[in-house]
Amino acid sequence: MNRVVAAVPELVEELCLVRVGLMVLKPTASLFALRMGRAIDLASKQPEAKDLGLLHTERWFAGFGHFVLLQYWASYDQLETWSHQAPHSEWWRRANERMRTRADFGIYHESYLVPRDRVEAIYLNCPAVGLASFGKTGLPEGEMTTSRDRLGRRSPRAGDPKSR
Repeated sequence: MNRVVAAVPELVEELCLVRVGLMVLKPTASLFALRMGRAIDLASKQPEAKDLGLLHTERWFAGFGHFVLLQYWASYDQLETWSHQAPHSEWWRRANERMRTRADFGIYHESYLVPRDRVEAIYLNCPAVGLASFGKTGLPEGEMTTSRDRLGRRSPRAGDPKSR
């Protein structure tokens, strides 16, 4: 079995995770949501190509008419800078106009700022996804064996040689 652990890249002090959701509230928004998803896809490729801080994007369907993207950014400041310029600002304007005029479409985002020492990941028999697709990877050996150890939260126990 293939076992890999992943850590945040050295130059990233605080990982910024953004979950973006597109929701079809009425059938009339189906084509609009698909076009919007493609626009976001293209917009997501721009910062990667120009090295503006987007580390990785994953996409999936969360249910009928509910599309989700999870983005990993090197910093919140880089995300914010990118979001205030084209192409992001263009599709964001179109989505807001659609919601105001037809009310058949919804969009949301959630942002999380995670200090590098508060992230741990292990992948068992998986291809590189999530943090493993852009972070520092290695084998789960020694102090990298358990989630608690990878987070540096080993509590001292009497007689435990690992707690010294």
